[in-house]
Amino acid sequence: MSNGVSGLILVGVGGGGCRMAAAARRMYGEGMEVLVFDTDEVAIRALAGLRGHLFGATRLNRQGAGGVHSNGRLAAQDDLSHILSQLKDARIVVLVACLGGGTGGGAVPVILQALRAEGKTVLCFATLPFAFEGPERRQIAERDRPFLEQGADTLVLAPLDELYDGLEQAALPEAIRRADATLASGLCLLWRLLLTPGYIGFDPAHLQQLLSSAGTARFGSSSAAGADRAAEAVVGLGRAALLRRGEALAGARALALGILAGPDLRLAEVGEIMDRLRAVCRKDVHLEMGVAMDPAFEGRIELVALAFEQWVPSDRRLAAVAGEQGSDLLGRAEGKSDGKLRVGRGKFGDAGVEKTVIKGEDLDIPTYQRQHIRLDR
Repeated sequence: MSNGVSGLILVGVGGGGCRMAAAARRMYGEGMEVLVFDTDEVAIRALAGLRGHLFGATRLNRQGAGGVHSNGRLAAQDDLSHILSQLKDARIVVLVACLGGGTGGGAVPVILQALRAEGKTVLCFATLPFAFEGPERRQIAERDRPFLEQGADTLVLAPLDELYDGLEQAALPEAIRRADATLASGLCLLWRLLLTPGYIGFDPAHLQQLLSSAGTARFGSSSAAGADRAAEAVVGLGRAALLRRGEALAGARALALGILAGPDLRLAEVGEIMDRLRAVCRKDVHLEMGVAMDPAFEGRIELVALAFEQWVPSDRRLAAVAGEQGSDLLGRAEGKSDGKLRVGRGKFGDAGVEKTVIKGEDLDIPTYQRQHIRLDR
C-alpha cells in the first residue's frame, strides 16, 4: 500500500518505532499512510486504527523478541517476503525504530537492505538509548548503526536524551507522550510539506533526489506566531535539541528546509527566514527549500529541517559512475575486464569510493555485516 500517487509511507518497526509512528498518525489524521510491524501480538493489537503486521510468529510464539538482537534479525528473515509485499507500491519509505533492543535493532537492518535492493528510497529515523540505560545497551545500538547507514539512503539518529530534553521532571507517561509528539510533529510537518501544493514545491520526487545524495542527517522543527514569527521560527530551529541546538545547522553540508504557513505568509518573511538561516550555515552549504500554504496554519509559521552531514552533488556522482563504467568498457575492449560491476557510492561523501558487486552482493562489506551478525566485543 502507498499514499496515492506519491508512493510515500511511514513505517514503524518494533515497540518504540510502532509507538512513534502511531503518534504521528494521530497528529496528522487522514492522509498519512502508516504501517506498523512488530513481533509482539499484544503490542500490535494496542495500536487501534493502524494496519499492523506480526512477523516472526512461528519462531517467537507471538510474544516479542525479548530484547534479544538475533531474535529480531531471524524473525525478519523468516517473514521478509510478507513484509516486502506490504510495501510493494511504496517509492519512499520513512521508517522509524528504536535501537538497543531486539526487534528494532535486529530486524530493521534486514528490512532496510531488502528495501534498498528493491530500489526503494528509504529515510530512517532511529533513536539511541538513554544514558541511564547503561553502556551495554548503548553499545548494542552503536553496533547496529553501521547496518542502518548501509541500508538507508539517509539515516537520522535521535538520542533519547535529546528527544526528552527538558522533560526530566515530568511524570513518565507524560514525558513519553511529549517526547513522541516532538518527533511526530516534525514528521507531520514533513508530510504536509511533501503533499500540500505550494508556490515553491518540495514534492516526494524532490525529496527522493535529495536523499540519494546524502548519508546521515539531523532533523528538527519549530513554530512561531506573532509579528516577529519569521525571526522567532529560525531562532526556535536553532534551539531544537535534535539539531544539537544549532550545531547541526552550522555544520551541515546540505540543508532541506520546509516552510509551512497560512495564506497570510509574506514574501518578506520567506526572505528573512532564508537570510537568517544562511547566516548560521556554512557558506558552501547546499540549500534546498520548499513553501507550502494551508489555511490551517493561518497566523503562524512552521519550519522543518533536514541537516545533512555529508553531501555529494548529483553531477559528481554521475561523473564518478560514468567514469567507472567507461573504464570497465575500455577494459573489456582490451580483454582486461574482471567482470565486476562497479557503482558509485554516492552517499559516502567523496564519490571516489566504489563498491564491488558480484551476484548481487557488495563484497567490500565484511561478511558479518552483510549477514547482519553482531559481534561481541
